[in-house]
Amino acid sequence: MWQDYEASYGRALQDQEFLAWRESGARQKAQNIARVCRGIEAASLIEIGCGTGAVLRRLQAMRFAREYCCADVSLSAVRYTLDSWPALARRAVVGQADALPFPDGAFSLAVLSHVIEHLDDPGSAVREAARIARFVVVEVPLEKVFGNFVRTRAHSRPYPSLAEAGHVQYWSARSIARFLRVDAGMEILDRHSDLLPEGPGAGGEPVRGRKALVKRALRSTLPAAIYSRLLTTHAVFLCRRSGSRP
Repeated sequence: MWQDYEASYGRALQDQEFLAWRESGARQKAQNIARVCRGIEAASLIEIGCGTGAVLRRLQAMRFAREYCCADVSLSAVRYTLDSWPALARRAVVGQADALPFPDGAFSLAVLSHVIEHLDDPGSAVREAARIARFVVVEVPLEKVFGNFVRTRAHSRPYPSLAEAGHVQYWSARSIARFLRVDAGMEILDRHSDLLPEGPGAGGEPVRGRKALVKRALRSTLPAAIYSRLLTTHAVFLCRRSGSRP
C-alpha cells in the first residue's frame, strides 16, 4: 500500500479506523519526543513527514513549543493537517524530506517520527533536518529482532512492514545509533526505548487477536532487554549536528 504516498494517504484519510489509530499512536510519540527533549527549549518546531498532524496536535496540547510547522511529501496529508488545525496555514509545506524550503537554523527542533525507515536515502533527510533546526528528534522501529530474523532468514520472507507500511530501511538498536553518528553525522544527546505495551505491528498497523495477546504477555513477563531482542520496539533519539555549538 505505502509506495505512492499521495495515493495511499488519499485512501487512508477516508478510513476512520486508520485516523483513530493514528490519533492513538500520536499520544505515545509525543510523549517520547517530550521525554528526550527535557533539557532543551523548543521555541519553534517542524515535523517532517507530518502525516495526519496527530503528533503535532498532541504536542500543542502539551504546550511543548510556541510555534509549529508541518511538512510532508503528500499534499493530501498536508491539507488534512491544515483542515484539522487551521492555525498552521502559514507554516506548512509540501516537499521532500531532503530538500525543504527553509533557511539554515530556521527552527529550534525538527522531528522525524517514523519517517526515515521509508526513505531510500535516510541520511540526506536527517542532515537536512539538522540544517534547518538546531536539534533533531528521530524515532524509528527496531525491526532487526529475532522474530524477523526467523522470518527473513529461515523462511526467506520479507519484513512484513515492506508491504504493510512501505519500510525500506531496517535497524537494530546498535545499527540505528551507528547510522546517526557515522552516516548522518549526528551527535546523540539522549535516547529512549519504547517497548510498546499496546503497540502496533512492525508495519504500523494495529495488532489484534492472538498476536496482540502474545505481545502483551511477553511484555509483562520478560525483562526489557530480552523482549527488545525478540520483538519490534521503537527507539527515539535527540541529536544535533556533530561539531555544532552547545
